[in-house]
Amino acid sequence: MSASSQVTRTERLLNLVIALLAAHTPVSRQVVQSSVAGYDPAATTTAFERMFERDKDELRSMGIPIETVTDAHGEVLGYLIDTSEYVHRDVTFDADELLALNLAALVWDDAILSATATTAVRKLESTGTIPSLAPDAKAIPTFAHVSASDAALLPLMRAVRDRKVVRFSYRKPGGDGSTRRVDPWSLHAEDGRWYLTGWDHERTSARTFRVSRIEGSVTLTAEPTTTERSAAPTASTEESEEDVEIGFVLPERQGAELRRHPTLRPSSTGSDAEGSGQAPVFTIHDSPRRALALLWRAGPQVYPVSPEHVVSAFHQGLQQLAADHS
Repeated sequence: MSASSQVTRTERLLNLVIALLAAHTPVSRQVVQSSVAGYDPAATTTAFERMFERDKDELRSMGIPIETVTDAHGEVLGYLIDTSEYVHRDVTFDADELLALNLAALVWDDAILSATATTAVRKLESTGTIPSLAPDAKAIPTFAHVSASDAALLPLMRAVRDRKVVRFSYRKPGGDGSTRRVDPWSLHAEDGRWYLTGWDHERTSARTFRVSRIEGSVTLTAEPTTTERSAAPTASTEESEEDVEIGFVLPERQGAELRRHPTLRPSSTGSDAEGSGQAPVFTIHDSPRRALALLWRAGPQVYPVSPEHVVSAFHQGLQQLAADHS
């Protein structure tokens, strides 16, 4: 395997930018092909020209001013990046930004993008853009690593970006895998795990999937998504993705978001769990994750009364919040 085949497209583009920025005279196509990592020196002229043209077009679309230098007869001498247009000021990073850059690389530790992320940070260090940093492990907040079990993230990221339907086999807790066809809306990390939120076509409802429970490969189809994102999950408590009926106490003039919920209905009990008759009980049909987020934001006198696992998660969340701010 040639060295060029081991360089990702992103790294090849970065190498090309560095080479053109560092040059004081126009860089010819021959020099680019033979010297810039990511291009195959043994490739045919046609293959190299096709790749190089695509790379130039993409960099220019990003706002990088690649200048074509010609002689008096119009013959192309080579290429440069006009630093007067590209470099307006020295780029510096404060302590928080520097930590964020290193964390971005550390997130991909143990993952399929580990080498690429590490290389990018090292190149920034080598140009003097950022100083070398060995983060103190005690100072790094909790974040989600991307391991080999989360390999589905890359095709899911492309699907979210391109708004394309995906298919995959999903294993529920304690159950067997089943094929899902999903409009992907967003990817987010909570408590060190990655989740996909989207519209499940088979179950005709919004669902949240834990990425590590996706079995096998993710198929990115050519079919465009047909649904819009409804609500972003914000609860940190992991629950079943299945929607359930949730009962809760809802006093007057509280829980404005809950009152706008499309499935809000008065409960048949008509009062709270203690039977006081003072606060009406309502129900909604939703996933525990989204319902908990609404309940926590609704007000001090709003709380769930059923089912039991939602009631338990609600109080655990409040206890954790109190502990965090004690």
